[in-house]
Amino acid sequence: MTRHYQRGDAGAAMLIVMAVLMIGFFWHGGDRAGHMSTASEAVKSPLDMLDEAYARGEIGREEYLRKREDLLKR
Repeated sequence: MTRHYQRGDAGAAMLIVMAVLMIGFFWHGGDRAGHMSTASEAVKSPLDMLDEAYARGEIGREEYLRKREDLLKR
């Protein structure tokens, strides 16, 4: 036999589910922002950033060597 819900039962259940989802979203939302830029990324040296750009293929070998030499002169 199926239970016939009274008028407010489904609405109350939906409010509870929505409240739990919203709390979960806001609870973990702060974590996501922290993953975008970590403290180690904020303290990278220009040489480290140049190495990464070269490793990703964003710059060619000649440009990498020229910029690396310029950075090491400083």
